[in-house]
Amino acid sequence: MSVPLYQLPEQQPSVWQPTSVEEAMRMKHKWGDDSVLIAGGTWLRTRWENGHSPLPQHLISLGNISSLSGLTVDSLGRIHIGPALCLADLMKNELVRQRCGLLVQACSEIAAPSVRNLASIGGNVMSRTGDLIPVLLVMDAQIICSDGQNERSIALTEWLGSPISSQNEVMTGIVVPTAAQMNAEEGSSYEFYLKVGRREAFTPSVVTVAGRLALGTDGTLASIALAAGGGSAVPARFKDLEAAAMGQPLSKELLKYLHKGVFAEFDAVADDYAGVTYRKQTAANLIVSECYKAWQKGGGADAPRS
Repeated sequence: MSVPLYQLPEQQPSVWQPTSVEEAMRMKHKWGDDSVLIAGGTWLRTRWENGHSPLPQHLISLGNISSLSGLTVDSLGRIHIGPALCLADLMKNELVRQRCGLLVQACSEIAAPSVRNLASIGGNVMSRTGDLIPVLLVMDAQIICSDGQNERSIALTEWLGSPISSQNEVMTGIVVPTAAQMNAEEGSSYEFYLKVGRREAFTPSVVTVAGRLALGTDGTLASIALAAGGGSAVPARFKDLEAAAMGQPLSKELLKYLHKGVFAEFDAVADDYAGVTYRKQTAANLIVSECYKAWQKGGGADAPRS
């Protein structure tokens, strides 16, 4: 969908290209609500075209700030992803492909290749409803933000629950532990990401779920992380369910408990395409189905074999 010519503002936005985070934030502080920080712009463009937010007077591009498009590994083996890195480049990175396969899978199911060549990982997260967020949540991702002078690190799950502070801060990094770290710390693990849309590909999500489980040799859960999102819902972890399941053997009783809990706790949002009950039921079915597969793969003596 495009904006008809007669609806375009007479004065088109000014585009600014700072070369540092400090310079970008000085511009943002100067123009406030009349400006927006932009990387790929794919999500922002849809909001402008659909009339969900006004076209600002100033576009502050992050494309010339090299530190926001890089990818590094720290001394702990965690991957630091620049938020302006586009999804296509993230998918092609060999380190990410080897150690964060779940994230690569999620990227591959977002929009079309032409969009992934522009859309940034930071923009997907900044939307607070992006399809990458459930994966990043179960990977215990951290968000790094800067006010132009000082940086702070905050857990993604906490960041999602905090007030939007785009006036005062810009995202400068996304930090994720790798699959190698998870396996080393927790033993054999099982991971999943599933997206349900109105058609097979190139479609907005109705429900997205992600999970990571590690089972002990006795079939008990050594670790579990579950998340769901989709549509206009802000993705979230099921912390209470995870805490109750820790140390428990995977069993029919536990799977029923998880299904009931996901259905009750998933804060789904209805729209013209799907209601709350459908989204809750779908999220619960998907998560429990994957937990059942993990039980088959590495459970105890009573795990189903067919």
